[in-house]
Amino acid sequence: PIVFLRPRPPSAQHRVGCGSGGYAMDEPLQGVSAKKGHTKVQHVWSALTACMPILQWAPNYPVSLFLVPDLAGGLTLGCILMGQSLAHADLCKVNLINGPYSCMLPPLVYAVFGSAIHGSVGTGGLVALLTGVQLVNYGDDVDYRTHVGAILTLEVGIILSLMGACKLAFLVRFLSRPALSGFITASALLIIFSQISPMIGLPAWASKGGVVHIALHHAKYFATFNPASVVMSAISLTFLMNAKRLKKIKVLKYIADFKELFLMSVMCVCTISLNERLGEMPGSADGSGLRPITVVGAMPSGLPSFSMPIGRHEIGLAKELLPGAILIAFVVFLSSFAGAKKFAMKDGYQVKALNELVALGFANTAGAFCGSVPTQIGLSRSAIAYGCGVKSQFGGNIIVACVVASITQAFSGYLYHVPKCVLNCIIVNGALHLPEFSEGKTLLRLARDPNYNWKSRMEFVVWIGGFACTLILGAFAGMVIAVGVSLTLILYQVVNPEITELGYRPPEKHDEQSPDRSDHRARKWLNIHNRGAFHEDGILVCRLEGPLFYANVESLQEWIDEQEIAYVEEHGKTYKGIILSAAAIPFMDTTAVSTLEEMIRAYAERGILFFAANTFGQTGRVIADRLELQMSSKLKTDRLKARVRNSSTIDDFVQLINENSQSRRAFLSRSFLSSRDIVATVSDAAEPP
Repeated sequence: PIVFLRPRPPSAQHRVGCGSGGYAMDEPLQGVSAKKGHTKVQHVWSALTACMPILQWAPNYPVSLFLVPDLAGGLTLGCILMGQSLAHADLCKVNLINGPYSCMLPPLVYAVFGSAIHGSVGTGGLVALLTGVQLVNYGDDVDYRTHVGAILTLEVGIILSLMGACKLAFLVRFLSRPALSGFITASALLIIFSQISPMIGLPAWASKGGVVHIALHHAKYFATFNPASVVMSAISLTFLMNAKRLKKIKVLKYIADFKELFLMSVMCVCTISLNERLGEMPGSADGSGLRPITVVGAMPSGLPSFSMPIGRHEIGLAKELLPGAILIAFVVFLSSFAGAKKFAMKDGYQVKALNELVALGFANTAGAFCGSVPTQIGLSRSAIAYGCGVKSQFGGNIIVACVVASITQAFSGYLYHVPKCVLNCIIVNGALHLPEFSEGKTLLRLARDPNYNWKSRMEFVVWIGGFACTLILGAFAGMVIAVGVSLTLILYQVVNPEITELGYRPPEKHDEQSPDRSDHRARKWLNIHNRGAFHEDGILVCRLEGPLFYANVESLQEWIDEQEIAYVEEHGKTYKGIILSAAAIPFMDTTAVSTLEEMIRAYAERGILFFAANTFGQTGRVIADRLELQMSSKLKTDRLKARVRNSSTIDDFVQLINENSQSRRAFLSRSFLSSRDIVATVSDAAEPP
């Protein structure tokens, strides 16, 4: 084994952008603002390195330490991506050669602007499915669909670039994790279903509408399957699904690493021999007997040429593609950033959303000029890069692009006899790793758990909704509905925040032998429905979770009114105080403050005190400036009014309310006695001598 030594222990800020055991920089620049006294050149250099990380790590690249693992990982990824890109191009409904074309320039551009060391940029199954759904509507001419695909890629790149320039990464986070998981799971099934017809060799006229449509409406079409394609597909898929086991055998380890290329090579040789024999058999020409296996056919050789992807007369076409481009851009960033962040956390470096948006945007924009389809960071390829010990973008993308370009230049002419059913099997094998049924099971378990609130149950409903809508209505409709459901859930949660009544749990008594015997510790306040929680007599204590503003302040008011009505019906008297715990309220707007002012006045007129406890940050400043004086105005003594400013916890305000209640009773008692004395004096004066 090769052991890589560290020049010195690098800190998180001094990583060169290379994996574990990374090289330490003397002058880290990325993400560091120019300090006071720096020259304008240093300011510019800091800004450039923040946007283009390659300027940071490339000049300090330790050749002796990282070149060997980068070369090994890059060669592996390049060979894998070559086979995958051909299969993904078939899923995109474009010319197959445009799959490898998509893996040449985009990885090079990403290496300049990207921040993910293990992020391998290229084609991906999920994005290929969405692209194919969009392009299938543009006729049967594959060359025209390829041209439309380049326009779509250009729009995806421009959208991602603009989102990065405007720092709009937060927009894509409106798609919740359950909605995205349900969408991905159903999309994986759609990918698998779309490949079954060509895998069993159905003719083009019989495979329209997909295997589900055929099974429901034209089941007799299955009789036109090709036995040779079925056998080859079964062998290919079995090999791909079990190739990992070959890694245990030292001699066969490289076959497992390059399983896609190995499978295509072997099946290409088998297809040449098999098709020659099947072509000579009777009935093969008219389809009544065994038919030859469908192959890729003639492909252009050499590297792609550069051309403008869109003309002036195609502006209307670009507008038509724009909604689909927006959705694809969202999926590209979401899937890419999730994979990049996963391995960044494993290896201990930072991935920046801004860098990723700009890098993916520029990569797709540049790729459109050479006929690329939309590209992304592949999760499976990132795992391979991490496992191979890739140390920098040089191995993760630059060498990969060179390998794909070299194979395309040298061997594209030999792809003629590659069977299409093998490409379909490669797609199916990749899609088998996409479903996230485990996420659905977890959400179902949380939904059944009585300890969790309605939000946990809603997340399972969102997962089911995203899954069912995608499976029934298709990928694009499913994505739109998933985004809509996520936004609706966010709005519903904001307008109807979680409001909980709190009760106290008495502090445990100290052991007699314990040196600290103080019994004056604060009580713990928790959900009133928890075991061991008690009501504070005559006082309503509640907590609102989330910002308090114009959209939900009325919900708080209505909830308190309902609690008061229920308390009056049960005890025959009203509250003597209400305490709102603001520990989970990070923000409060002017509408909420005005409403609270009205509530304080209204409750005070009925002899009910209203306080806000556990305030902090912006909420604490607003309450101190706007509400504190009004909250203390109805206290009976100056001493109690002075204590409001120094009170912060729930227990502080509970004590204030109880003392004020006692002062009020004492005042009423004194008033009553004084009234009796006056009445008695008047009566005595009225009696005759």
